[in-house]
Amino acid sequence: MLTNYHTHCEFCDGKASARTMAQAARQAGFKALGFSSHAPLPFRTGWAMDRERLPEYVETLRALGREHAPVMDILVGLEIDYIEGLCGPADGRFTEARLDYSIGSAHFVTPVGAPRVSATALDAAGVPTFGFAVDEPEGDFDAHLAAFYSGDGEALVDDYYAAVAACVRAGGFDILGHFDLIRKNNRGQTRFREDSARYRAAAMTAVEALVGTDIIVEINTGGMARGKTDSPYPAPWILKELRSRNVSVCVNADAHAPEHLIAFRDDGVRAAAKAGYRSLAAIGRAGRYEIPIE
Repeated sequence: MLTNYHTHCEFCDGKASARTMAQAARQAGFKALGFSSHAPLPFRTGWAMDRERLPEYVETLRALGREHAPVMDILVGLEIDYIEGLCGPADGRFTEARLDYSIGSAHFVTPVGAPRVSATALDAAGVPTFGFAVDEPEGDFDAHLAAFYSGDGEALVDDYYAAVAACVRAGGFDILGHFDLIRKNNRGQTRFREDSARYRAAAMTAVEALVGTDIIVEINTGGMARGKTDSPYPAPWILKELRSRNVSVCVNADAHAPEHLIAFRDDGVRAAAKAGYRSLAAIGRAGRYEIPIE
C-alpha cells in the first residue's frame, strides 16, 4: 500500500499544484496522500507559506479530498519548524486549521554568539541573523559554517542534533522530518565525519529523546531524489538504533514535484526492512495503522 505524508505544493516551495500532485499520486496507486506545506514562520522566507494563505490551503485540500474519496485519502498537514526560543509544533499557532497531522522539523541552528533569537533579528534582505537553515544552498552553508563555527563541522553537528532532540521533547506533532538533514551538505563527508564518535553521540541524543513517544520517524527519500545523498534520511545505523527502541517509521518522499512521489521509495522500504522493521506506520482518515512490509 502506497502512502506519503511529506508533500509540498504551490502554497510553499512546491513545483506543482496540489491538484497535480494529487492526480499523480492517484495514478501511481497511492492510498493516502498527506500534504505538508512549510508552515508560516514569524518572518518571511522564500519557501514557507504566507500566513494569510492558510485558510485557502486548507479549503483547497479539503475539496481535493472530497474529489478523490474513497479511492485515496487526502490529509491536511503542515511541516512545522522548530526554532528554539521562537516557534515550534507545540505552540498551537495553527489550531484553527484543524490539521489531520503535522510534521515537526528542525531546519535551523542557532549558534552561540549569534544575535538573540527573535522574529526581528533579520538583515536588510529579511534573512535571519540568529542562525541558518542546514539545508540551504551549499555555498551559503559553507559561508555560515565558517562565520558561526570557524569551520568546525562537529560543533555544528552538536547544535543540529540538540535542536532535533529539543523538537522531539517539545512534541506537538506526529511525524519527525528528515532526522539527519545535516547530511545534505556533507557529500563526501568533507565538513564532518558521520562515523566519528562525536557525531554518533550527538545523533543518539535525538534517538533517545524519541523513546517512549508515539512520534513516527520518516524515512525520507528527498535527499536521494535531489542527488544530495546516497541513502534516505536517517542513515542505516540510526534506523537500526530506532528499531531497537521500538520507534515507528514511515516512508516519505518529501515531494516537491510529481516525479518525486515514487522516486526511490523502494530504497526507503528496503532501508526499513534491513533495519529490522516488518511494518510501516500509516495515517488515514480513520486514524493510525500499520502496513506490513512485503
